Amino acid sequence: MSSWGILFRNLLYFRKQHAGACLGAVLCSMVLVGALTVGDSVRATLSALAHERIGKADLALLATDGFFRDELAKEVGEELGGPVVVAPVVMTRGTVSLPDGSVRVNNVQILGVDERFWSLAPDPTKVPSPEGKGFFANPRLYNYLKVADGERIILRVEEPGLFSRDAPLSGERDDKSVSFNETLLGVAPPEGFGHFGLQGNQR
Repeated sequence: MSSWGILFRNLLYFRKQHAGACLGAVLCSMVLVGALTVGDSVRATLSALAHERIGKADLALLATDGFFRDELAKEVGEELGGPVVVAPVVMTRGTVSLPDGSVRVNNVQILGVDERFWSLAPDPTKVPSPEGKGFFANPRLYNYLKVADGERIILRVEEPGLFSRDAPLSGERDDKSVSFNETLLGVAPPEGFGHFGLQGNQR
């Protein structure tokens, strides 16, 4: 009997074992390909979320207990030189509500920005164009408020001070807030910095 005949008879005799080995190899290949596909999908999703949150920004300098001077952005831009955009941003937390009190949203991230901030958006063409004085809301807050563009909303933020509220020499411990009653200008899409955020969290 030739070598090919012996090989064929061996495969035929142990056909169940060989079939099991082939099925196991196929199953392992499917699992590995699926894991690689899911891993690439998760990596792409996280990259897209990070891009929506920070846009074209490379560095961020945060002040946890106060605010920087607005002139610091100009000074940093002059020091770096070249086509560098340095955008000052006021970041705080506040409360958004409707004038009639029917809707109230607590612990909302509040941003005070100018045109330099919008130039760092993931897609500057999707940046909302401000028409007058007012607020923009991200899609989630905009849908929750259920108000039309041009209607008024009330924004309350804690009044900043020279000392932290927890400091012994901070003075009065009563919460002091500042209210802004302005119109809702529209929605800021995710591509237009609607999901901007610098705080690291699980989401």
